[in-house]
Amino acid sequence: MYDFKKVENEVSGFWKKKKTEEETLKANPKKKIFSFLDGPPTANAPPALHHLEVRTYKDVINRFKFMRGFSVPRKAGWDCHGLPVEVQIEKKLKLNSKKEILNYGEAKFIKEAKKSVFEYIEAWNKSTEKLAYWVDLKNPYITLDNRYIESVWWSLKELYNKKLLYEDYKVVPFCPRCETPLSSHEVALGYKKTTEDSVVAKFKIKGRNEYFLVWTTTPWTLPSNLAIAVNPGIDYVYVKENETYVVAKDLAKNFFDNPKILKTVKGKQLIGMKYEPLMPYFRDKDAFVVIAGNFVTIADGTGIVHMAPAFGEDDYEAIKKNKLPFVKPVNSNGKFTSEVKDYEGKFIKSADKEIINDLKNKNKIFKVIKYEHDYPFCWRCSTPLMYYAIDSWFIKVTAYKKRLIELNEKINWVPSNIKEGRFGEWLRNVKDWALSRNKFWGTPIPVWRCASCKHEEIVGSIKELKEKSIRKLSDKEIDLHKPWIDSVKLKCAKCKKEMSRVLEVIDCWYDSGAASFAQFHYPFENKGIFKKRFPYDFISEAIDQTRGWFYTLHVLSTILFDDIAYKNVICAGHIVDEKGEKMSKSKGNILNPDEIIDAVGVDAVRMQFCTTDVGDSKMFGINKVKQEVLPFLNILWNTSQFYKQFNANERAKINIEDKWILSRLNSTIKETTEALEKYKIEDGLKPIMNFVVNDFSRTYIKLIRERQDKNVVKVVEECINSVCKMLAPYTPYITEKIYSDMNKKSVHLSGWPKADGKKIDRTLERRFDFVLKIIENGLKERDKAQIGLRWPLKHAKIVAHVTPEFKGGLRKELDDIIKNQLNIKSLELEWLSVLDRNALVEVKLDTRTTPELEAEGYAREMSRQVQDFRKNLGLKKEDVIELAIFADEELAKVLRSQEKFLKNRTNSKKIIFFTDGFENSKEIFKNAVDFKIKDKRGKIATNW
Repeated sequence: MYDFKKVENEVSGFWKKKKTEEETLKANPKKKIFSFLDGPPTANAPPALHHLEVRTYKDVINRFKFMRGFSVPRKAGWDCHGLPVEVQIEKKLKLNSKKEILNYGEAKFIKEAKKSVFEYIEAWNKSTEKLAYWVDLKNPYITLDNRYIESVWWSLKELYNKKLLYEDYKVVPFCPRCETPLSSHEVALGYKKTTEDSVVAKFKIKGRNEYFLVWTTTPWTLPSNLAIAVNPGIDYVYVKENETYVVAKDLAKNFFDNPKILKTVKGKQLIGMKYEPLMPYFRDKDAFVVIAGNFVTIADGTGIVHMAPAFGEDDYEAIKKNKLPFVKPVNSNGKFTSEVKDYEGKFIKSADKEIINDLKNKNKIFKVIKYEHDYPFCWRCSTPLMYYAIDSWFIKVTAYKKRLIELNEKINWVPSNIKEGRFGEWLRNVKDWALSRNKFWGTPIPVWRCASCKHEEIVGSIKELKEKSIRKLSDKEIDLHKPWIDSVKLKCAKCKKEMSRVLEVIDCWYDSGAASFAQFHYPFENKGIFKKRFPYDFISEAIDQTRGWFYTLHVLSTILFDDIAYKNVICAGHIVDEKGEKMSKSKGNILNPDEIIDAVGVDAVRMQFCTTDVGDSKMFGINKVKQEVLPFLNILWNTSQFYKQFNANERAKINIEDKWILSRLNSTIKETTEALEKYKIEDGLKPIMNFVVNDFSRTYIKLIRERQDKNVVKVVEECINSVCKMLAPYTPYITEKIYSDMNKKSVHLSGWPKADGKKIDRTLERRFDFVLKIIENGLKERDKAQIGLRWPLKHAKIVAHVTPEFKGGLRKELDDIIKNQLNIKSLELEWLSVLDRNALVEVKLDTRTTPELEAEGYAREMSRQVQDFRKNLGLKKEDVIELAIFADEELAKVLRSQEKFLKNRTNSKKIIFFTDGFENSKEIFKNAVDFKIKDKRGKIATNW
């Protein structure tokens, strides 16, 4: 039985002693490079199950490529900056706002952040080692390192000089708890299904008893309303029902059962109409007018949209275009200011119900509708986001939209639908990247601005910083983080006054997106290494990174190098529990990786990740692994133990089953190799599993179990060695144990098996499939007749509908296999032509018996029971015994006629038959056991 804990311990020791991992990691200048870039996690929490999933995929491909003869240098990376770290420190220090952080002390807060980054590094390293994910942990790239930041600064200066880095006042996604804007790709990471009250508000047309019906999903924005927008080309209707309402014609049926339409107008006829302020807070403003908005649709709502300039991109642009006033009565904490006295100090989302009730009481609500939609929450602190007008730094990604889409065509996406689907759609709707963060722990934006004349300068290196700094900087003191960097002042080139750095840091996703070059401190050093490895041959992360790391890598590579960052990418699906439900703390179904590994072993966990399409959601659980993977590993282990039992002393001979299994082996090698070359991990594993379970274990070993010739040993050895090599990237422990025991060297340092086309015989494989179908159906017929396989039958007739290639019948060797496996003395074959390869096979058994057949059946049953007896005594196959059989006269006579057969099958040099004295067998012989064959009972014994 396969003992995974024992194997893992032994193999781990073997690797350390032989320094196997180090051998695979070091760069070899004599080999062609396969370049891999590891996505940097943040080590401020323990690794989760999904980390193990993606790391398994990375390791499978890297090991495969190494065995294919490539040099595969690969280093770990750690993402150190940004919201993930800051939020954790805020919780640790019980700080709830930027103001509280400043009161605590910016320098102290940043020191805590820096200290916490590697709080769980030991857990990550231990997990990495346990999983056998081979990557350089001793020399990782670290995004907080000065050299890394310097490379990031270089890239920012490149963007600035290309006029792609700019500052603007825009409405951006904003987290009121973190008090910072977020980029669109960050927003995409935090959407959640939520059900809220949306409202259809009544905006009274000035001077008339008529109302515009306006729908909004954010009631908290209504106090800031300054305009409403209609689409000039849409038809609108005036509907009479108690009062008169204006709504888009196609949407009227959603609000009125039998709408009485007074008149129909185009949206352009409504433009310029004035209405009374819905709420009183800004009634003194010259606003409250209907404006044109091509963004208005009739997909839902009323076809009329309310405009609050500070809280929507379309709102802000439309208000600006129409030269209407601007109001922003919400602070950066997401709380109403004194401009909206009734709700002052209240959090915007908390005020929704109160605003709705107040409007209801004033008869300004037409309808309240429960609305389920995807709402954006902060990807790290889970606070509801708001769209908020603020000064922010942007990267003009939209200028490269066409090129981003063009270069995406060069990338091999696995699964392939991601290219034009999730990733392609994101590129087609690309927005300028909101880069700056009003936070503390991150890469500072290297822009200095003169307070006097507003002149700006961007710094792209430490050397440049030293040259431009007013005071002399020593290498020892330089720390490119806040607060130190903010102490560095430059002299304004225009007015000669002092310049200070702008306060913001950058989106931490920019840090990770810069990994392709910043890990080498490019362009300040390692230009040659970068050139050899870029674009990277392979990366892999989970599907959410299509709008995260995959995207930022692609953007920066396109803008800086006009090329792709990666050639091949595996995009992993999410892990769900055994019921198919998303894992969450509230459901109590989150799985601890260490507990799973302790329960089923590393190899089983790795294999489970690889049994389904990498892009699909994967149901995962201990029971599932035990049912789907552990049985396979036990079969694999048992084949290796079977090999150890050989004591071949007969001359080598090649049988047809040997040719068949070698054909199947080489076909499997070919299929698996082709799949892995295409990064189809699951398609590479399935042929190996099928070969081991069905071809090798259930069929070939069954056929050759009694053979002891030297050729069968050679064939079994070739199969096991090749299987170990193919499985090594998937299951590094068990394959190492089996292979190193047989070959005294590491499977992971061996070459990948090559498919020998001369050994592949497709015709033989098809014929063998046909033979196996006959055997399968013959065994079913035996079951129906309730005749055990050890009881020989005289004759069987095979009636088969076959393709023309079978018309000549089967080779004699194949006939013999059918007879042996079905235990039949003679075989009759009747062929009927058919074009379908899924041929109909009918097996008709002659179940009549004879004394000779009966005697052979008893002998076979007896030999099986003796073999079990030998096994229980711990005897090896080569151990010779003297056997005693206690039976009645009738059975003894039958078995004596089969004595030669019994001796050969049980490796007995002598068989003694006793026809009485059953009860004394234990006194005469050291070991004895009862047997029962049909209605006959007795004992078998030996003095071994």
